[in-house]
Amino acid sequence: MTPSTDSRPPRGALVVIALGLLATAVAALASTDESGGGWVTVDWTARAALPDSKPASIPGGGSMKLSDAGLRASEDNIDGERIFRFAAILEIDAGSAVGRARVGCWMSGGGAELARTGDNRGAFPRSTSEESLTKQDVPDRVGLKFHIGGGEYASLELADAFETYTDLRGVVGTWERHRTKSMGWQWGLPEGRPEEPVTLGLASFWKTTKRPAARASCTLENAVGSATVRTAGSLG
Repeated sequence: MTPSTDSRPPRGALVVIALGLLATAVAALASTDESGGGWVTVDWTARAALPDSKPASIPGGGSMKLSDAGLRASEDNIDGERIFRFAAILEIDAGSAVGRARVGCWMSGGGAELARTGDNRGAFPRSTSEESLTKQDVPDRVGLKFHIGGGEYASLELADAFETYTDLRGVVGTWERHRTKSMGWQWGLPEGRPEEPVTLGLASFWKTTKRPAARASCTLENAVGSATVRTAGSLG
């Protein structure tokens, strides 16, 4: 009688295969977000500093300017599209007449499309409602919907732009109406003249197939008038 042949793999081999499949599944889950899209850490490959604005006198006393403005850009994806970040800081001198003033700031990406973090705009800080802006932390990195390196989302650095959005307590703000080619903020400042210099940091992320370029302006309005500062520039 011919002995039967068992072609099944040994039980130990089955255990090894099962553990391998489990490890693969865990790794796949770790590399996706809740909606199932893979995340890829993307570094900035190009950067450029933009000029500070000229200081503008604030009606009633003091001055302000835009400073530390700069562009950071990623490499191109397979479609020739890249992400770039535009960040700047509005500086207001100590003792300026800004009690209960309104500050409106706008950014545009030279025709680029405002990137999204999934279901929200790629712009920081966020709207605060009635909470002070000092309660909002600057994230180390931001996840944006952008196909690159086989992933659906790109993780890009923000914390190198500024450590806080502001140190002045009582600042509240909202976003302007959504637009795909520009981004706007409106902030309300607390009562009184500040004893220390005030800073307001803002940043936006954009998608483009062209050379990154951007411009920003901020207008402060108080009880006796207004002042505006502007900066602009491009990468390379």
